[in-house]
Amino acid sequence: MGSHVVQYLQPAQWSGARNAWEVRHGLWRMGRAEWVDATGWQQMLDDGVITVVDVRTPPEVKRRQLDPVPAVPDEIERIHVPVEDINHATFWERNAPYPMHPDAYQDTMETFGDRVAAAMRTVLDSWETGGTVLHCTAGRDRTGLVLGLVLQLPDIPGGPADWEEQASVYASGAYGINEHHRVHPIPHPYESYLEPEDFQRELNDRLASYAKFLREWPADRVQELLETHERGIH
Repeated sequence: MGSHVVQYLQPAQWSGARNAWEVRHGLWRMGRAEWVDATGWQQMLDDGVITVVDVRTPPEVKRRQLDPVPAVPDEIERIHVPVEDINHATFWERNAPYPMHPDAYQDTMETFGDRVAAAMRTVLDSWETGGTVLHCTAGRDRTGLVLGLVLQLPDIPGGPADWEEQASVYASGAYGINEHHRVHPIPHPYESYLEPEDFQRELNDRLASYAKFLREWPADRVQELLETHERGIH
């Protein structure tokens, strides 16, 4: 594994959606669900989406100034499975203002591994049933963490991802939110648009960290995490 120029995924054509990409058949990633407008939700339904899995903390789940009126079809189920505990003060001190890089993934796993396992299990179960979208706020790092681990598993549709696919999945999320920062009229408090050369440099750094994390979480370790989680809930 290593950092290099990668191909981006196929973008999802959903009105209002930001940073939305098709990961595999029946599985997508995106940023905040609140960005999707009524037409976009219908387009998601037309594409076969039946479940949207949200891994944000509860305070993040809210409308913002420019968000459209919610119009989620009854046929689409939204499931909230936060991968972090907003009340875990020392985690947020270590990762202030928020975890925004794969360098933080191992800390997330050590602190909230059971929560990540719950999100993974939710994605796997819903993907088996039908079209599934996974998202956080930006659609980059929490989404990237969960998807990276899911794609390590051998028994998923299409089999385990190789590094080229893993890099493409992560890079798409990083590129998509950078493009959002380029066009969004309200500046982000901590991040801003990176010009192509600067973005590529940043992406290479992120991919190197992402590759290191995935090497530390091979399929058997991911499977063991899931099995431990499932024993704990039965």
